[in-house]
Amino acid sequence: MRTAQSEPPADAAARRAAPPVIVYTVDRLPPYDRAFYESVRRDCVLVSETIVPPREARTFEVAAGHFFRIVSIEGPQVGDLNLWNAHDLSERFFSGKTRALHATHVSTGDRLWSTLPHLRPLATITHDTLDWYGFDADGAGIHDVIGTRCDPYTQRLLGGGDYHHCCHSNLTRALSAHTGLPFGQAETHVHDVLNAFMCTGFTADTHQYFMKASPVRVGDFIEFFAEMDLLCALSACPGGDCGATHSSDVARCWPLTVEVWRGR
Repeated sequence: MRTAQSEPPADAAARRAAPPVIVYTVDRLPPYDRAFYESVRRDCVLVSETIVPPREARTFEVAAGHFFRIVSIEGPQVGDLNLWNAHDLSERFFSGKTRALHATHVSTGDRLWSTLPHLRPLATITHDTLDWYGFDADGAGIHDVIGTRCDPYTQRLLGGGDYHHCCHSNLTRALSAHTGLPFGQAETHVHDVLNAFMCTGFTADTHQYFMKASPVRVGDFIEFFAEMDLLCALSACPGGDCGATHSSDVARCWPLTVEVWRGR
């Protein structure tokens, strides 16, 4: 908790009581057309599956108009997701603007927006089997767009050693392998993530980012509709369900599956 060094003004209480104003109102966004997406996803056909091993990442491509699902298949596991325009890596997922337009945590009907100057939907969330969770007594929710990804640089900053099965390194290796870019060049394209299945929030007293054990069960999934041709990468986080730790080999980790489906 920070200790104030300045004396509050006489009208401090009135200043603190200023009403909150939502910066970007949801009703200004193009509405989520549930009927359209439900009609497209009806009688979908599975076209590919990608297994993401524990503490590793894999890339996969999704054609515009197809769906992809991140599925829990063996045990509670969170995943860090990156998205790019398949034809232009400079257009990628913009977690900060997605958070500002929707909320700290996303679910069905929310869109994953791309970087400026494009600012258009890369994908739309069309189904979420964890939408029942909402926000708990600690203020935590599922599928956050506030965490950046575990990385070796922060580990060093906080006095830890190098750990290269963190999500940043995993995503970089996967993108490098897919594109043929050298590791250092691929790393510049890795960006802040959607933390699929991760249960997170901010503490009420210090407002610090926290994580807790994910409630994800075997068979749970989050589903997206590709609004354009996508190149994606998913890391199975070394924190497992992130109930205790991350960026280490301590937590029990499980694989994730990515399924790509062709709609009607």
